Amino acid sequence: MSRDRLWLAIAILLPALAATIAPLSTVDLAYQVRAGELMLASTSVLRTDPFTFTAFGAPWLDQQWAAGVVFALVHGLAGWGGLVILRAVLVAAAVGLTAAGARRWLTGRTATLAALAGFLVGIASLGLRAQLFGVALFAAVVAILAWRDRRPRLAWAIPLLVLAWANLHGSFFLGPAAVAAAFLADLVARRPGLRRLGAVFVLSLVAACVTPFGPDVWGYALGIATNPEIARLVTEWQRTSPFTVTGAVFYASVLGVAWLLVRARRIDALPAWPVLAWLAGLAVLGAWAERGVAWWAFGAPVALAPTVAALLGSRRVPSGAQRHGQAAPAGSPPPGTRRLRRLNVVLVLLLGALVVAAQPAWRGGDPVTGPAGLLRDAPAGVARALAALAGPADRAVVPQPWASWLIWAAPGVPVMIDSRIEVAPPSAWTDYAMIVGGGADTLATLDRIGATVVVVDPATQPRLELALRTPGGGWREVYADGDGVVFAPAP
Repeated sequence: MSRDRLWLAIAILLPALAATIAPLSTVDLAYQVRAGELMLASTSVLRTDPFTFTAFGAPWLDQQWAAGVVFALVHGLAGWGGLVILRAVLVAAAVGLTAAGARRWLTGRTATLAALAGFLVGIASLGLRAQLFGVALFAAVVAILAWRDRRPRLAWAIPLLVLAWANLHGSFFLGPAAVAAAFLADLVARRPGLRRLGAVFVLSLVAACVTPFGPDVWGYALGIATNPEIARLVTEWQRTSPFTVTGAVFYASVLGVAWLLVRARRIDALPAWPVLAWLAGLAVLGAWAERGVAWWAFGAPVALAPTVAALLGSRRVPSGAQRHGQAAPAGSPPPGTRRLRRLNVVLVLLLGALVVAAQPAWRGGDPVTGPAGLLRDAPAGVARALAALAGPADRAVVPQPWASWLIWAAPGVPVMIDSRIEVAPPSAWTDYAMIVGGGADTLATLDRIGATVVVVDPATQPRLELALRTPGGGWREVYADGDGVVFAPAP
């Protein structure tokens, strides 16, 4: 266990520990588990909406279908605790691969610190949902491209990664984009291997179309990113604000990179224009929406690694070769080095033991909600009440953040809207805003859409609760607990 390997282990285990400790949000995740269960049961990809009464039976391009299948398989085998392990593996892979890519030019310590800095910048985007597959695959593609001069054959794996990516998350276009940036950088620098990269780029474009929906996934990805309804209704799809924690950290990192580039220019170590264009593109994605910060967080450390190495004056040399002009000693390491390596092994084992000990599976808990304190946005009592009160013929108006959970925990009950902003028609979102606003038209809107049950989160919808409790308003409370209240039409 050399010092470099210790740092790489830290780059993997610390993020894994953080991902293990953090609560698991059901927003997006729970409905994807349910969708995966339906696909496994029917052995076919969902092509119409099965969850809402506002778009039931309407065409649904479920580009993320494979993510749902993976989530359902893991949940079926190991419950919510198993999904925590999956999240830890994906987060650790993303950070570890980023460190491995930066390691092409930097020492193990510097590469790990750069990767961990990226982890902190993008941490808000690392919840368990389909995007996390995209983040890990993005880091893998970038790492392979970083080592393309030393391990050229690895580049042929990129089309296979893009093929999987195109069935897991809509960010798959970043795979071919990264290859194009590497191709242009090599073209400017007149490096060998241009034909290989060109072929990899073309194959990646073709691989991105190998989905149940063919090339239509490209339209899906563009439509999600530019959909005005999504940007209006979902905070993380709005422009990244410097006044949020995520935005402040992101813009601070952009300023830090600008400072590095100014310093690099002074020593004539500025990256070539394709690398600068790649960095600018990642920064634009981060500024465009908070969900885009992840690509900057895991792409910039590797793209900047050669520049940082030049600034530090410590370019990486191959293992066993000369470092700083001196030959590496031959034979076995001296006793002091052997003791340090044993200590490194102990440190790695301790970190690994912490990751294992922190697993929520040891805590026990509810068979539905999993280990105690694990899930967020998962009102178990409300779900049981909704499942007992309603069925496939009902129309349930539920809080949008709870919709994913209720789709899974109260299966078969159609909800008004859920996390898939693009699926429900704009009129449904207008009606939903009218209802949760609790204004004068709330009761009339509920009557017009034929709602048969309403779930209220009193913490965020106090005016809606007040409207439903209006004497003679036609609604009555049928269930209440510390999380929420369920209303049904008065007899």
